[in-house]
Amino acid sequence: MKLTRSIKGVVVVGVFAALVAACGGSDSSSSYKEPTGPAVATLKVESGNTFFRPDSLKSAPGIIAIQLTNIESGVHDLVIKGQPGFQVEVTGSGDTATSKIDLKAGKYTFYCSIPGHEAAGMKGTLTVS
Repeated sequence: MKLTRSIKGVVVVGVFAALVAACGGSDSSSSYKEPTGPAVATLKVESGNTFFRPDSLKSAPGIIAIQLTNIESGVHDLVIKGQPGFQVEVTGSGDTATSKIDLKAGKYTFYCSIPGHEAAGMKGTLTVS
């Protein structure tokens, strides 16, 4: 009887460990480390059901704060190509979120990673110079 309980306990712990491992590690945003310190600029962007406004942004190099405000329904996010894990996500009308990223001079494409949103027009350009 005691051996059966011990085996059940080991199985439960093993299953729990497997579930925890399966839930972690594949989400690239969990590894993103937001930079600390003041931002050289705060860029304000509105998201709607198929757009970002404005869709052309400019900033000096360094730590940039991106503030995303959802002005229509639905879930949207703003990610930057080539910047793994960076994401600003909003849900529902009126929701606002801000995240910081450290960028060097260059041209970056930002977009909404929700399936179909980028193709529908939710993308833009961030010029850092």
